[in-house]
Amino acid sequence: MNAFNYAWVWRARRYIVVTLASLSRGLGLLLLFLAVGASRGAEPLLRASRRRPRQERRASRLQSRLLALLARLQLRHTDPLTGIASQSSAQREMQKLLDADQAFMLIRLSIDNVKRINKTLGYDIGDQLLVALTQRLIRLEYHHGRLYRLGGNEFLMLVSPPIVGTAFLEQLREHLGQPLQLSGTSLIPTIALAILQGPEDGRNVHQLLYRSSIALVQARQSRDGFHVYQCGLDHRHEREKRLLQDLVHAVQHQQLKVVYQPKIRIANGQVAGFEALLQWQHPSLGLLQPDEFLPLAVHSGHMALIGSWMMECVMDHMAEWQVHGYAEDVAVNLSAVDLDDTQLAGRLLAGLNRRRLPARHLMLEITEQTMMLDPALAARLLEELRDQGIRVAIDDFGTGYSSLAQLRHLPLDVLKIDKSFVMGLPSQREDTMIVNSSIALAHDFGLEVIAEGVETPQQLALLAKAGCDQAQGYLISRAMDADRVIPWLKEYRASAPPSFLRVVQT
Repeated sequence: MNAFNYAWVWRARRYIVVTLASLSRGLGLLLLFLAVGASRGAEPLLRASRRRPRQERRASRLQSRLLALLARLQLRHTDPLTGIASQSSAQREMQKLLDADQAFMLIRLSIDNVKRINKTLGYDIGDQLLVALTQRLIRLEYHHGRLYRLGGNEFLMLVSPPIVGTAFLEQLREHLGQPLQLSGTSLIPTIALAILQGPEDGRNVHQLLYRSSIALVQARQSRDGFHVYQCGLDHRHEREKRLLQDLVHAVQHQQLKVVYQPKIRIANGQVAGFEALLQWQHPSLGLLQPDEFLPLAVHSGHMALIGSWMMECVMDHMAEWQVHGYAEDVAVNLSAVDLDDTQLAGRLLAGLNRRRLPARHLMLEITEQTMMLDPALAARLLEELRDQGIRVAIDDFGTGYSSLAQLRHLPLDVLKIDKSFVMGLPSQREDTMIVNSSIALAHDFGLEVIAEGVETPQQLALLAKAGCDQAQGYLISRAMDADRVIPWLKEYRASAPPSFLRVVQT
């Protein structure tokens, strides 16, 4: 036979096993013809193969059937887009490791901006991104790792024996996060990594996959996009599932509320405006802060509804204060969902005009990480907002991977230094250097600087010395309900300068 040869044939009453040693590029295949029907169907073909006149014809038909079966088997265990092993292969491999009680590391990763790229640039570009990142993963020189695609934007890597330390994980994340040029477009992949240790983090395949999905949710919500599974995370996940179920109900039944934290000008102590923050008065869990539920809202698809409600609420409060003679500036945070909203600028302008509010009194804050998901898309949106007179701030600067030099070309008015750096002042030398350098560079680019998370007079004094323009934090005031804003303003402006300003003025 031309395409294959029989290594051995064993006939029994109910089974015939045929091992094909050479088939299509030298690939070996073991076929099991199960039951009498399969046995009876195979016997004529075997007899025919021994009869020279019809040997080639029958063999060719058998070869075609076997090749078709092989193709189906390969598709079942191979991802058609990337060509790597699929989830079913990963499950089989995990089961083998568990059965052998062999230690291994499970790395589950997702490329979180694929959906946005599919929507804005098309599915072809999204597929190219997945293929390119797969090639990057394959090129990583770590011979113990085995790569699988779970489907969609998620991949799995099994490493046995486990890697000690975080050097490889840092290399993995840095390697995947490098910019890509696809069809003339520069894209920065947004990567989230979840790490588990088998078998201690799960005694069966289902448990490991479930817990890795929980850890991946936590990784997406963390600022560094990285999470190691810990005991107790299941309980936390159940709590978050409950919050998700209650979230839409919270909007409809007015359990969410907007509170306002003031900002001051460091040079003279005057009130510079407020930042609008969202809180949730949960009926059984008490008062929840935004970082407890807003990341869930973003990843569950509820953020558009909540963001729209919050913006309307803020503009209503601004209009009410203006009636009483208080035209205060208010900053509102934009989410990643807002980047996809092509009607955002027009809708905001219509809301401001309807309430007779000047656009200059509204400032929109977008985090550095959200900005870098799609810099080109973010730039178009922010330019449109600024054209309408709305000011734009980059929030949480220093927590992402961009530099101020990258941000200089974006349409920005204000830079907000993240509180994680302010908290280290003045004792942490590195934080002090970062804050001082950020303020100096921001001023060189014509940006105003706000420091958030200011809690001590010493921090305020150092910020004043560095030339920071505004400060926000518990030292000035905690966030307050909308009906407390005017009384607080009256009291603040009528009283003597606060004691914390003496440190700045001396």
